[in-house]
Amino acid sequence: MSLKKLFLSTLALLLLLGTSAVAAETFKVAVGDPEDSEQGVVANAFKQYLEEKSKGAIKVECFFGGSLGDESETLRNVQKGTLPFAVAGIANLVPFEKRLGLLTLPYLFDNLDEVVAGTNDKPAELLNSYALKAGFRVLTWTYTDFRYISNSKHPIKKMADMQDLKFRVPQSAVLIAAYKAFGGSPTPISWAETFTALQQGVVDGQCYGYIGFKAMKFNEANQKYLTEVHYTYQLQPLVMSERVYRKMRPEVQKLVVEAGKYAQEVVLKYQKENGEAAKKELIAAGLVVDQLEDEAQWKKAAMEKVWPEMADFVGGKDAINAYLKVAGKPEWK
Repeated sequence: MSLKKLFLSTLALLLLLGTSAVAAETFKVAVGDPEDSEQGVVANAFKQYLEEKSKGAIKVECFFGGSLGDESETLRNVQKGTLPFAVAGIANLVPFEKRLGLLTLPYLFDNLDEVVAGTNDKPAELLNSYALKAGFRVLTWTYTDFRYISNSKHPIKKMADMQDLKFRVPQSAVLIAAYKAFGGSPTPISWAETFTALQQGVVDGQCYGYIGFKAMKFNEANQKYLTEVHYTYQLQPLVMSERVYRKMRPEVQKLVVEAGKYAQEVVLKYQKENGEAAKKELIAAGLVVDQLEDEAQWKKAAMEKVWPEMADFVGGKDAINAYLKVAGKPEWK
């Protein structure tokens, strides 16, 4: 058979069989948290959707617990295009695009409904436009509850109880400023080293929601007391490399975006159904949970100290108000 005839017959076979005749594409997803966390739920839902809808033409490999590196490292690789996908805390994206840091401003959101409204539709479009400037495309906003404060020493019921405590925080200027405003001593430590730092007493406490607290086994790292303070909601986007996205076929791009939306719906449902269950399980295991007696004072400190101090760091007052406007919230004056 001539080379021309061989080429034509092969092309006809490919057209007849469609994507099933093409070798499966395999994509890696780096996940900072363990599989039994909200991040794990997102990664597995994303994988399930892509593999099922592509009928096996796309394969997804999820790497949990920071096995591909800490979140800052995996985000750098996503930006470069050497890693297609990663799930990471929003604070770790701020060094790449400071305007995303507005999501870490203390008391930006009062409740979950505001968080959901602020990460869908026009607010989501605005946030994604910022991320794209840095080479990231946000596919999913992972909902992981408010960052409740835990520690090994004593209950925190009012701001004065923060005075003698050292807290692990992400490498976030906003969160560092917030802890100082609340009277605590913040120490930036990578997520991968947090358990050991707590266990060895390098720091006294940390901040995370119940599901993540349970997944990380922080109750085994001397965390005895937790306070439901609502100063910041932990958002952890699933991002993909814009370089990788632009090289994808249009039909694959469409599937990836759809998979991200599906994963976001799944994790919101999971958070609502399992957050309270994780809380009850932790309490049964000995965790002491308290409520603040003076949370209005925490919010006052945030708005009067942290917001003015950190405004330029997160893109300026205009950037903050642009987001507040699309999120349907009052302008910050």
